[in-house]
Amino acid sequence: MGDLRVHNDSTQSHEGIEDLLIRSVQGDYGVHFVATIRGAIEKLLDGTSRDIRVVLDEGVNRKFSSELKGLEDFPTYIVEPSEFTKSLDGIERLCRWLVDQESSKSSVVIAVGGGCIQDLVSFTTSIFLRGIDWVFLPTTLLSQSDSCIGAKSGINLLPYKNQLGAFWSPRRVIVANEFLSGLPSGEIDSGLGEIVKMSVTSSLAFLSDLEQWFASQDRVNSNFLSITKKSLAAKREIIEADEQESDLRRVLNYGHTFGHALETLTNHSIPHGIAVLWGIDVINRLGVRWDITDPSVATRIVDLTSEWFQYELPFRPTADQLLSLIRRDKKVVGKTINFAVLEHVGKFRIHPVRIDATLLDHISSVLSENYVFRTS
Repeated sequence: MGDLRVHNDSTQSHEGIEDLLIRSVQGDYGVHFVATIRGAIEKLLDGTSRDIRVVLDEGVNRKFSSELKGLEDFPTYIVEPSEFTKSLDGIERLCRWLVDQESSKSSVVIAVGGGCIQDLVSFTTSIFLRGIDWVFLPTTLLSQSDSCIGAKSGINLLPYKNQLGAFWSPRRVIVANEFLSGLPSGEIDSGLGEIVKMSVTSSLAFLSDLEQWFASQDRVNSNFLSITKKSLAAKREIIEADEQESDLRRVLNYGHTFGHALETLTNHSIPHGIAVLWGIDVINRLGVRWDITDPSVATRIVDLTSEWFQYELPFRPTADQLLSLIRRDKKVVGKTINFAVLEHVGKFRIHPVRIDATLLDHISSVLSENYVFRTS
């Protein structure tokens, strides 16, 4: 696994943005920032084993087939990305394909796609032959700015989200800005939702930077490389201190308990980052009610998100619906759920709450208030 590691933290990309070094107990790995897909392929093939297998998002393949020609000589598994792909059935199909391709411990799997492809490949390579290498070319803003680092995968045990998982670091991550060209606004907003989360969880002055970025950018033609780098740098602070999610890393679940419930209730029709933003709003309002969250910070986040995001939920979930799903959340211990609750920017409290009629009443009260996102 050592041949793909990066050993310095100050290499320069084609965009003038320094590469990031992520320190991991499974081996340090670099995140490289490049402008074009062809540049990403060149970077990929420079120093990577030639015993390559490619797992490719079918939509990315349709849109960028000519730019991806550098990978055409390698066995390629083209898959539709969906919440149903990152399931046990999806894992088995990919494992069988790897066997058919006579893959070995020396093989390297190149994942080209967004979060679903990442989860599929990360989990599969962690168990195939007890672990083989993989490299990630993230193609969505969400995967480029958040999920591409941290080693964590989540596999659905349908209909429940991310019930299975593993920690398995990539050997390299290559972020190519060109993949974002022409992405639907929903996918861009989904990525920005997680970036908002990272700006609030960061101990850096990231929230102020993001507020300025929102104010300066054209909603249609934005330059994401600088804000993506800042988002990953903020996440790096947390994952390097707590890679296995024993304590500190749990703050990255901020907004996710209610966000995942919303995704399930809407059959995953709500983009993940949008659902997380909704979940952030819910937990912030609960945090204010519990005298934990600074009300001025909660208002600041509402002001930031309401100015940029114009999103309608298909319906307003009920407290009963949410609580029914929360009971199955992996953060539940016995009859208690551990919420990541914001105190101030960069400061959180893991707050255990008993799942009972009182919590139901609190959620009902919060749901009766106005929200960033309207209902249709």
